[in-house]
Amino acid sequence: MAEDYIYDDYEDEGPPAPLFWRILGKVLKFTGYAIIALINGVLLWRLFFSTNEPNAIKTIASNPELSAAWAEYGPEGFALYQAEQDNIATDEDWHDHFPEDDPRYTTNQFAQFFLTDVVFFPKAGQTQVVLRYNRSILEHISTDFELESIPGKKDDLFDVSLVVYYKDGDATKAMTLSAHETEMDTTSLYTFRQYYFDSMPEFDGIIKMNVEIYYKGEIVEEAEPYAVIEIYDKLLEMQDYPLDKKDIAALESGK
Repeated sequence: MAEDYIYDDYEDEGPPAPLFWRILGKVLKFTGYAIIALINGVLLWRLFFSTNEPNAIKTIASNPELSAAWAEYGPEGFALYQAEQDNIATDEDWHDHFPEDDPRYTTNQFAQFFLTDVVFFPKAGQTQVVLRYNRSILEHISTDFELESIPGKKDDLFDVSLVVYYKDGDATKAMTLSAHETEMDTTSLYTFRQYYFDSMPEFDGIIKMNVEIYYKGEIVEEAEPYAVIEIYDKLLEMQDYPLDKKDIAALESGK
C-alpha cells in the first residue's frame, strides 16, 4: 500500500528536484529578471534623461541686438520655428558626401550631429541653434584626422557657420555667417553648444539655410564641411516659438 501511494503521488510530476538545483533555478530566474530590469532602466534613462538639455542651454541666448529688437517690436511674431522641419540632424549616411577614396566615407556611420533647437528671429535678423553631438563623434574625429588621442567632450573642436541662400532680384546668392557661441555644457553622453548668427538678409527673400560644421584642425580656404544640416525650407510654414519666462527675462535683460 505504501509503495503504491508513493508511486501514485509522483506519477505525473516526478519526485521533487534536489534542494541545490531548486535554489540554483531560482537564482538564475531572479538574475534574469534583474538583468532585464537593468537593461530597461538604462534604455529609459537614455530616452528620458541623457538627451535632456543642461540648464545652461535652455534659455534663449540674449544679446544686445536681439534685446533691442524685442524692445522695439514686442512678442508678436518675434520668435519663429518650422515644426515640419524634422530633419535637423545628420543621418547614418551623412558622410557619403566624402569621396569614396576618402577614409571618412566609411568610418562615420553612427556619429551624429543634432540640432535640438532652431529658432528664427526675423525682426532681429538672427537665427539661434543648439548643437548636440555624442561622444562617438570624438572617436571618429581622432580617426578621421589622425590625432594622437581622442579629444575631450569640452574641447573646442568645431567651427560652425550658417550658409543662407536668398533671392536678390532675379539672382540667387549665398551668404556665410560665422557663429557666436554663447553657452557650452555636457552630460554623460553628449556635448551641447548654443550659437547665434546675426546680420542676416531679409527673411522674405531667404530660400534655405544650412548649418555647416568644420573641424578646426582642417580650416583652410578649400576645406569641405565635416557635416551639413539643413534648417530652413521656404516652402514650410513658420510658427510662433513658445517663449517661457526665462526666455523673456533673458530678452529683457539686454545682455
